[in-house]
Amino acid sequence: MLLNKKYSRSMFIFFPAIAMMLGWGLRGHIGGGPLGAMIPGAMVALTICLLLEIPATLTSVIVVFGVAGIGLGGEMTYGQTLSFLRNLDTVWWGILATTVKGAVWGVLGGAVLSIGFVFRNLPKKTIVVAFFVMMAGMLLGFKFINEPMLVYFSDPAKPRPESWGALLLGAVSLITYLKYKTTSENFKIITRFSIWGLIGGGLGFGIGGLWMVLGAQMPKGLVFQAWWKAMELTFGFLLGGALGYAAWLSRKELKAIGEASDKKSDYSFKTAYKELGVMLLTGLFIFAIIPFSLEPFVDAASKSDGFILSGLRSVARMFVNYSFYGLIMVAAALYFPKAAWQLGITLTFCHTVIDLVDDHFVEIFTNSPIVASVLSILIATFLVGLITAYYQGRRNQNLTMFMILTWSTVFVSTFKIIFYPQKMHLAGQSFNEIIFGLFVVDITFLVLAVIVTWMAFRKVQAC
Repeated sequence: MLLNKKYSRSMFIFFPAIAMMLGWGLRGHIGGGPLGAMIPGAMVALTICLLLEIPATLTSVIVVFGVAGIGLGGEMTYGQTLSFLRNLDTVWWGILATTVKGAVWGVLGGAVLSIGFVFRNLPKKTIVVAFFVMMAGMLLGFKFINEPMLVYFSDPAKPRPESWGALLLGAVSLITYLKYKTTSENFKIITRFSIWGLIGGGLGFGIGGLWMVLGAQMPKGLVFQAWWKAMELTFGFLLGGALGYAAWLSRKELKAIGEASDKKSDYSFKTAYKELGVMLLTGLFIFAIIPFSLEPFVDAASKSDGFILSGLRSVARMFVNYSFYGLIMVAAALYFPKAAWQLGITLTFCHTVIDLVDDHFVEIFTNSPIVASVLSILIATFLVGLITAYYQGRRNQNLTMFMILTWSTVFVSTFKIIFYPQKMHLAGQSFNEIIFGLFVVDITFLVLAVIVTWMAFRKVQAC
């Protein structure tokens, strides 16, 4: 049958919700910023594809769009924004700010993710141009909303660059462009994911921020202090649920797209070096070459008042923005589709190792921290890359890739425990202090990972 009826609406909501809840929590723990947000982006895309029983050849590319789309919102700063929630005099401004930023995160993430479902109905050139149109809209948002602080959601006394306006105009530009470049059926899917992303993101961050309000009013001696993490988990849960609901509303159309796509791949493990090479080259560009070459220029040019240098800085700023990194990954997946699993799974994992190394390895390997860091990143990344390559082309790819991503990232998160001495020396601490103080976050991740694993194996017919 064209319309798969075996998965209920609640399954379409709760499976992506819990998966993205886990991914969002991990994002703040083993990789911040937009690159860390690749984790929930990959997880929500995989769960939706599992529910829709979309073939793996199509799913692998959709995952890259999820990684690119959800990562975009990580460009926004919100540390100072959350500080408004700790003060009753500014709490309503903080709620408005988190709601706006969450809505912007959701609408743009939902729009880009939805392109992944219809990408075979669009010329590759159209998709690439769409990203550049989005980047142009973002540049206008920077210039006319964020830089002049037209509406400012951070601390004016200690100003930080904001980008919510840039992402908002980027989303509007992207969606408007696609309206004239795709069919009404495809555009219906795009608008549905965008609208529900906006709703889920706004409610997720807005309601999630209330944990910060509650935490500020609690006694200082309270054992539980993970209010920030509670906020992130709530954000991920509601946004994931909203995107899952959008998929349920579009299930007939998305199922038809899946059935019309190729169900078999001619991939061979013997040629894995090609896909690993594409992944390595892409990773070098987004993790090293572009940041190390352009970011120093952007920083230096920010101190200049010259018209020409200021203009060049504005343009260069867009190429060190995650929107351009997302374009690189999407373009690589479109032109080298066999490498899509490596781009979506292995690169997402790779950044968790980079974050781990940046945070802790310099303190440990004092004699040669750079060599130790590079080797650790390469060894861990290629290990996951080889595992990913081994299972590519085999049965139940979507389920297997979901397990690889889930448990590799949870492993990195759990591994971080050894770098915190207070978690290794438990003498003199009560049960409540150990469970609800020291290990509440780690336990939460493990529980959520077990739940999504159970849901995937027991409730989902893998492709």
